[in-house]
Amino acid sequence: MRTFQMPITLSSKQRIERFIDWFIRSDYVSNWTSEKDSDFINEPKRAERCYSAAEFGADGKTHAEVIEDWREAFIHLLRYGWGNDWIMRSCPFKIHDNGFRTLDRFETAVNEYFDSIEAWHDKNGSLHNQIG
Repeated sequence: MRTFQMPITLSSKQRIERFIDWFIRSDYVSNWTSEKDSDFINEPKRAERCYSAAEFGADGKTHAEVIEDWREAFIHLLRYGWGNDWIMRSCPFKIHDNGFRTLDRFETAVNEYFDSIEAWHDKNGSLHNQIG
């Protein structure tokens, strides 16, 4: 069965942008990224790069890795953390299950925003560059 997607309204777009701004700077994403940066077992190349870059005060991750971390953390938040009071307490606004008519619509809008950021970095040649 095919579902019809209504275009996102300006107010919904602004809520998406506010949510993403909060989300990518949240402790939730920071902890997620930190674990991956130091995971010498599952992410040895990334961990080594981040470890080496840290000696010089740099980050070591690529933009592609950061965006992928955002995606993974967002999926994890939707699947397992949405009802967690600790996570949602720090969110500056409330997202209700019916706030975007369906949570699928919200998820799609956030992922489209991540896609646009990835496309920008790809177009400008910085997607696979290390972050200073």
